[in-house]
Amino acid sequence: MNLIDSFDNSWHPIIHLLYQEPLKSLNEKILPNISFQPARENIFKVFSMPLQDIKVVIIGQDPYPTPNTAIGRVFAVSKETKIPPSLKVIQQEIANESVLDIKNEQDREELLEIRKLFMEVSPIWRTLEHLEKQGVFLINAALTVETGKIGSHLRYWENFTARLVSFISTKKPCIWLLWGRKAQKYKNYIQNPFYVVGYNRETIKQIPANPYKNYILQAPHPAAEIYSNGNAGFYGCNHFLYVNTILERLKSRIITW
Repeated sequence: MNLIDSFDNSWHPIIHLLYQEPLKSLNEKILPNISFQPARENIFKVFSMPLQDIKVVIIGQDPYPTPNTAIGRVFAVSKETKIPPSLKVIQQEIANESVLDIKNEQDREELLEIRKLFMEVSPIWRTLEHLEKQGVFLINAALTVETGKIGSHLRYWENFTARLVSFISTKKPCIWLLWGRKAQKYKNYIQNPFYVVGYNRETIKQIPANPYKNYILQAPHPAAEIYSNGNAGFYGCNHFLYVNTILERLKSRIITW
């Protein structure tokens, strides 16, 4: 993992963690002897974003374990890769939220189909580069995984990720989207939290605006919808609408999802 040049200077206070155990052993003894994902040059891709540009953090689990799929951003894949199921669920929720306020049912259905088609064919909705450019920090809890073995490196990255979450929340308070138990375990490391609980599409418009708070939104993991026939609870979470409402309350530019 000798790719420190890919880090923006704002991340230098945490780089030393990469040379401590257990990441030292992962880098020196394990990765050289196995097949792993993503490609070495993509492991730290997200850290090219300056800390001060972060508006939203999405924490995932670990990279896709299949070869040539993960590209260093949570849920993202290369332009040529078929859209994975979890990313499809995210796209569906965004599409649903985008037409919530359209009262005419026919218009709503037509616009929903247009939005879904755009996401299906658009390269940006594979790489998610457009979200990163708008200040969405797309980080996995583990930055590597052994090929074909989901969760195989989570224990190596746990301390680094906990320290990273604490660092971001202290230096650049923002909005946190924690989907699933693996992501939600890191909420305890978020400093000065404000849990966005009990709001709906109307009351969220009155949420207190405090630039020193870290706004935390929680939902089941998108993949849970696949195994629950669409009844897990990620659908209908309204997180993308809530994020933009909070950003508006903070006088910040909203995200074009």
